[in-house]
Amino acid sequence: MLKKITLAALAVLFAASLSFAAPALTGKEAITMENIDGYLDAPARFIDLRNYADLMNGGAIAGFEVVPFFQYLEGRGLVRNNGWNFSAADVKDAALLQNVFGPKDQAIVLICASGTRAGYVKAALDSLGYAKVYNAGGFKDYKGARKILGDGAYAGLVELPAAIDMGNIDAYLGRPGAKYVDLRNAGDVYKAGAIDGFVNVSFFEYLEGNALKRNTGWDFTAADILSKDILQNVFGNKKREIYLMCASGTRAGYVKAALESLGYSKVYNIGGIKDYKGKNKVLGDETFTLALK
Repeated sequence: MLKKITLAALAVLFAASLSFAAPALTGKEAITMENIDGYLDAPARFIDLRNYADLMNGGAIAGFEVVPFFQYLEGRGLVRNNGWNFSAADVKDAALLQNVFGPKDQAIVLICASGTRAGYVKAALDSLGYAKVYNAGGFKDYKGARKILGDGAYAGLVELPAAIDMGNIDAYLGRPGAKYVDLRNAGDVYKAGAIDGFVNVSFFEYLEGNALKRNTGWDFTAADILSKDILQNVFGNKKREIYLMCASGTRAGYVKAALESLGYSKVYNIGGIKDYKGKNKVLGDETFTLALK
């Protein structure tokens, strides 16, 4: 008798679990950030199109996988020819898109930061025959219970060491938003070579006399600044990383002090080209002489 009651109870529990299981999506549901929690257990793929750094910084919804639009889909599977207005010509590689998003009959719920990328990718997938793709909107509007908090600071970059110099600069080339400046004369760059990725802003041929005036040799003082505007026009946002080099590090140290006096907080004097032994050197021509008129 007890066994029969136990089996009957299990049958009831099983039936109850089935009644609470999320129903299959049909493609006609209106899924938004306000009601998305009610669909998160449905048989579907839940895809966040933001960059990885955005998730670590701003947070995410538990259960979503990441397929970053800017860091992966754009330029590979899709090319935007008219902004965010999708056209069939935007599909660069249909096979890649199908490999990423899977069978065309499965439900796919897309989100991004505001819903723009999600809407664009939905239009692309619709054009390929996907029938159950949802743009659920932007993470900024999510107030549900399954939010994973970000740290509010992560930018997706490798943390910088205390010292950056010619011995380790190769590991920090190409950082997003950073500016790499070679302060030697233009002729010296062509003659002695340079590090690939650095732009030439000649100290003696441009900065000195226009933006800066050395009143006490290489010992910077606030009185040395002739034009704050020129310096900020050349070096840009005060919060960006700026890597300075010259022949020996002297000019780089002086300009670093000048920029820091203006509020730049991420300026690095990496030293002189004479000490560089890395793999990114652009060779110069020792016979070259540049005559500036």
